[in-house]
Amino acid sequence: METQASAPVIAKKGTFPAKVAKVIDQYKLVINKGKIDGIRESQRMLVYCIDNEEIKDPDTGKSLGFLELVRGSGRIIFVEEEYSILESDQIVNRLLSPSYQAYMSTQIEMQKYLEKTLKSFDNPQIGDLVKPI
Repeated sequence: METQASAPVIAKKGTFPAKVAKVIDQYKLVINKGKIDGIRESQRMLVYCIDNEEIKDPDTGKSLGFLELVRGSGRIIFVEEEYSILESDQIVNRLLSPSYQAYMSTQIEMQKYLEKTLKSFDNPQIGDLVKPI
């Protein structure tokens, strides 16, 4: 069975990086790009910020740049002309029963003790950067 690859991101020049314009909650963010910028529902995006500390080569002292600190990833769930809503798409398994028996269960039995939930973005801030992945 073939899996269909995601459609490529077709956006106007200068669209990315987009920025977080509003933090709705720990799972949903508003970004400052929308239909006029080529954003479509279901596109995957990475939310990140740039670390303030410059990385330097210890031998030469040459700048190696700045780290991109990942806040999370998500999918576009709503698109307006000039903005879009991005929802976290990372799933985490949460243990429902912390009993000793649950820990000693086989992988198949363990599934009944797990609940799949969305993982929140990691402390998203207005102004964080957003790019397609």
